[in-house]
Amino acid sequence: MDGAQSLCAALTGDAVDGLDNRHAELRAPSFAALSRFAQYAPQAFSTYADRVSRFLVQSVLLAGDAAGGDEWVAREALGDAGVAKVYAVKILAAWLLGLERQALTRDGVQLVLGTLRQLVRNGGAMQDGASACERQHLLLTAAACMLKLAAAGAHFEKALNTVDVLSLGLVVQSPCYEVRAVFLLGKLVPALVAQRIHVRYLPAVFLVAYEPEAAVRENVRHAVALRLAPLRPTPGSPSVVEECICRLLFVLANHPDWDDAQMLATVELFAPYIEFYIACVCLAQNVSLLFGYAGELKAYRCKGPGDSAVTRRLWVLSELAQYLLREKSLAANWPVNVYPGRLTLPADIFEPLGEAEKSAVPRTPFLDPEFVSRRAKAPAAAKRARVKPAAAKQKAAPAKRKGKEPAHDDMDEDEDDIEMSSVAETDEDD
Repeated sequence: MDGAQSLCAALTGDAVDGLDNRHAELRAPSFAALSRFAQYAPQAFSTYADRVSRFLVQSVLLAGDAAGGDEWVAREALGDAGVAKVYAVKILAAWLLGLERQALTRDGVQLVLGTLRQLVRNGGAMQDGASACERQHLLLTAAACMLKLAAAGAHFEKALNTVDVLSLGLVVQSPCYEVRAVFLLGKLVPALVAQRIHVRYLPAVFLVAYEPEAAVRENVRHAVALRLAPLRPTPGSPSVVEECICRLLFVLANHPDWDDAQMLATVELFAPYIEFYIACVCLAQNVSLLFGYAGELKAYRCKGPGDSAVTRRLWVLSELAQYLLREKSLAANWPVNVYPGRLTLPADIFEPLGEAEKSAVPRTPFLDPEFVSRRAKAPAAAKRARVKPAAAKQKAAPAKRKGKEPAHDDMDEDEDDIEMSSVAETDEDD
């Protein structure tokens, strides 16, 4: 074992010493090797970790890009500089994943998480002028790395905040088909099915309501009905997808498409998200439970910045969800009864109102009466029709796909990824 460690240390040192002088065409394979040393030989890598991380961020990820180009190409067609950037992100994440918890430092964690956050929140861009193709690959890689950290242990999960969860959710609405399909069906859903990540990431799967590819929506329906609906925190408790209605409405209340100045248009825009959730989850056996969860939200406020405005949006969505659940139950001839059990809402995003605050909540409906009037007058087919939102046109526009579906890349395969028979093979693997 000592000999193996010495060899790893020598090889890591050679790779690190040649970083500055490495020709562009040699950087990608060198970085690929470093990512493995970082994760599987962390003691050998730790000696150079600070030097490597600074170099990767300042000299690789912040390096200039060639403008223009396609929105998506296979990773091997990115060019040497683009592939090196993808591996630079992987090295940073692999370094944290390989370290023992006690060996983690605050500065190291913040450097890596800060880089991943910037890439995810800025659509894969570290600076202005980045090429579209590199941005999509960096966005997908950074989002996948954040999910890996979330699955790696409670210490990383605690380091990821609510804004991180919301940002990851928006990746499934990327304007690039390959990014949203690979992240959703190749990364997020398998991790949820295997219970490797917290249920707070589950609402993202329902943000595909405006997904133009029917196959993606059907894959989500299949995964929810057959793989996720049976999962329960404890025997006899509501399933994770039933409890998810509260988290989904919280995510929608924080969605960037929400426009308080155009409430009627906003409610019409957001109704299909809830309808998609109802279509995936709601049954005669649980409609009363879901109705109770939606109603219970009006006794809570949202935690976090801007909580007052977001809380009011949450109450609008609470009434919208109840309206749509009632509409579904009437169409299916299901009774909606008062749920007899005690309902508990997630404490990480909600806190109960005090008695004085509850009495101060306006008694008037939060849901725009004009929406109810229009909905009541509309025929059934029109109710199911989805209005294409301005943001969704950008986020979910069908991408121009080159040739075949993205091919699986065995250059850096994840052995722990769960295969789903209906998920397209991809060329991004972690």
